[in-house]
Amino acid sequence: MALRLIQATTAFPSSYPFFGGRSAVVARSFASVGDKLPSVELHLGFPPKKYNLAEFAKDKSILLVGLPGAFTPIPNYLENQDALRKEGIDKVIVYCVNDAAVMQAWGKDQKVGLSMLQLMGDPAGELTKALDMEMTHPGPMEKGLYGRCKRHAIYAVNGEIKAINIAEREDDPAGDAHPEVTLADAMLEEIREVKS
Repeated sequence: MALRLIQATTAFPSSYPFFGGRSAVVARSFASVGDKLPSVELHLGFPPKKYNLAEFAKDKSILLVGLPGAFTPIPNYLENQDALRKEGIDKVIVYCVNDAAVMQAWGKDQKVGLSMLQLMGDPAGELTKALDMEMTHPGPMEKGLYGRCKRHAIYAVNGEIKAINIAEREDDPAGDAHPEVTLADAMLEEIREVKS
């Protein structure tokens, strides 16, 4: 499946595309299936070590999971590592617009340890902006989370985007109320569909 967005119920013309029975939003410049992951740096650990995402993703199958902030609800990727490995996933990168020290503390809290998950910081929001996932939507989450990342998950192989799922609604730009399409179960379905 190329792209799936969760949106509030809205009357769209019949010519609008639909993904999984959910209405798609136009007039956005989200990264698209077939695009390469951007050449931007993410930070890991403290003191932070910088990783270029495009370089890191070479010769790997990864899931890139963006969240509004550290210590927000984390998708169920830890519990689904075996299934993800079976589908060929090498790494799950969870990132937020936070510094690497906060992400490291969150990783300890979540007992990420030696798992396939890496919690990385996007401190200046460079990746978030490059993917057009910055939360600038007016609504109940605007105050305090402006410039944060929308909840989304990307499946990429050798740096090429194969599937994108974005959880957002008009009244929930962060995607926290309905994160289903960004959970491991949904992404496993996407991976299998891409590979079939």
